[in-house]
Amino acid sequence: MVEELCGRAGSRGGRPGATAVIDNDSAKVVAFEFAEGDELREHAARHPVLIQVIRGRVSFELPDRTVELAPGALLHLTPMLRHAVRALEPTTLTVTMLLPHA
Repeated sequence: MVEELCGRAGSRGGRPGATAVIDNDSAKVVAFEFAEGDELREHAARHPVLIQVIRGRVSFELPDRTVELAPGALLHLTPMLRHAVRALEPTTLTVTMLLPHA
């Protein structure tokens, strides 16, 4: 299966658009489309996640530091790690939720 990631979901009023790309028993992949300045306020995921930037740049606020992610970067977040995201330019990124095996 080949999926096109860019252009799947548009930004909405200061918040990124999101759409599920893959959703099965072992992983869920969500594509996010940010306009410059769009934000996701502080939140946490129940499962470990992998963040990969496809295009653009974002700032990730973590409890102990802020990191900038650009294309080619891969960020691993442990379960329940609080974080916030802000787009520094128009950005497409994926969030892969690693789900426990049943």
